[in-house]
Amino acid sequence: MVSPAKKRFEQVRAAREAAAAEDMEKAQQEAKAADQERAEAPGKERLNPYNRGEGGKPRPSPARKHFDRARAKAEASQATPARPQGDSYELHKAAIVEDIRRLSDIQSIERKIEAKRELLPNYESYVQGVLEGGKGQQDDVLMTLMVWYLDVGDLKTGLDIAEYAVNHELETPDRYDRKTANLVAEEVADFALKLQDGDESKGQVLEQLHRTVEYFADADMHDQVKAKLFKALGYLERDAGDKETALLSLKRALELNDRIGVKKDIQALEKELQNSGQ
Repeated sequence: MVSPAKKRFEQVRAAREAAAAEDMEKAQQEAKAADQERAEAPGKERLNPYNRGEGGKPRPSPARKHFDRARAKAEASQATPARPQGDSYELHKAAIVEDIRRLSDIQSIERKIEAKRELLPNYESYVQGVLEGGKGQQDDVLMTLMVWYLDVGDLKTGLDIAEYAVNHELETPDRYDRKTANLVAEEVADFALKLQDGDESKGQVLEQLHRTVEYFADADMHDQVKAKLFKALGYLERDAGDKETALLSLKRALELNDRIGVKKDIQALEKELQNSGQ
């Protein structure tokens, strides 16, 4: 005899799968209607899953983006250990393998970052769908894209993926040779430390630094990396006028790594606070 709890669980699962299927069907119908309209309208561009934007950069059509997002969400919500990935994952995996091959042909780090910035719009719908519907199955496509978003300075999206990864204990692909906590903390810290004086994005970066510390301050990572994270946090807190908090962050960085290079900054902040009577 099926218990009431088991019966309720089956009902909830069936309802969730039905909603995902309905979402998928709706996306397919909208994409099909858009394709038909484009094919029938004279003088209009015929269907191309990835339209070319300004400068020839890949740009998915709105209908395609909606379809990709709905399909990724539906498949991610139905993932199981026995069948962890669906067609959407396999398609995007094939695409990202090809893109990685293309990136490997570029020698300049600066040009690689720009190439990633041009490629990321092709994957944003997949990312949104997985984050909305995913159950936490290991996803090398998603984790690779997390690194790319951090590389191009889109810290918010990169940390959205990192939060999902932390909640589900996902790890980066083997080629990165770093655990998720180490990689994310160092990428965010490096980006923050490279900001120039007067950069208007410092406030937004500080917000993302706080997110990073919240997610990874207690994570097991190299002390040097964690020290760098607190150094970057202290610098941006100081620049924002929060000198007391900045002093605490820089002292924490020094505790973790006595060669992190913040001793003079600590002394300067202590003197400023003492002179101001704080």
